[in-house]
Amino acid sequence: MSDNSPAIEISGLNKWYGPFQALKNIDLTVAQGERLVICGPSGSGKSTLIRCVNSLESHEQGRITVRGTEMKDDRAVAEIRSEVGMVFQQFNLFPHLTILQNLTLGPMKARGLSRAAAEARAMTYLERVRIPDQAHKMPRELSGGQQQRVAIARSLCMDPKIMLFDEPTSALDPEMISEVLDVIVDLAQDGMTMIVVTHEMGFARRAADRMVFMDQGEIIETGTPEDFFTAPKTARCKQFLSQILQH
Repeated sequence: MSDNSPAIEISGLNKWYGPFQALKNIDLTVAQGERLVICGPSGSGKSTLIRCVNSLESHEQGRITVRGTEMKDDRAVAEIRSEVGMVFQQFNLFPHLTILQNLTLGPMKARGLSRAAAEARAMTYLERVRIPDQAHKMPRELSGGQQQRVAIARSLCMDPKIMLFDEPTSALDPEMISEVLDVIVDLAQDGMTMIVVTHEMGFARRAADRMVFMDQGEIIETGTPEDFFTAPKTARCKQFLSQILQH
């Protein structure tokens, strides 16, 4: 793909769960290297939208193109997933494997790396998320914040071109939130294309190139963090910010 082509293009996206329409005519383009933060009230479609990007959720109407590949069949989905990493609310680590084993499993199975190469890569990313000393522990021996940093490192070990974060701090105790967000900010400063669904508005101000506000399955407003926080255009966005910034 060319340097100027978008990382992600979404057009006319509609998604239903039975009679309930979760996404309504979503149009969104994400540039290569752009850091997009999606916010909005619970149930607004934020997580559903990013889960559609790597086909964890199917969509009934519209087009999704990731790094030049349109999501239209199983082969395209497999290609897209190989380039998109995702970090969830829950850490989803294998409890019976050490941290190092959790990180090397994917690169060895899916990328064909030798154990030595996979372990070297894993240690590089454990350094990156600031917990190399935890490599030989079991997940249960780590705090929630450490486990989420392991989950981020595990995604990075697959050498993704795009990272999706689905409320990565929502399952954490308050004192652990900043350690995870600091790692994501570091990634953002490296130029990684990323979409982050979060309620952490301080993080959004620090890391986002662009804000997207969703409500009831629609994109209501987009803008720079400066415009979004200081001069929101819609009454619904103003109401949301007034509520969330009070907490």
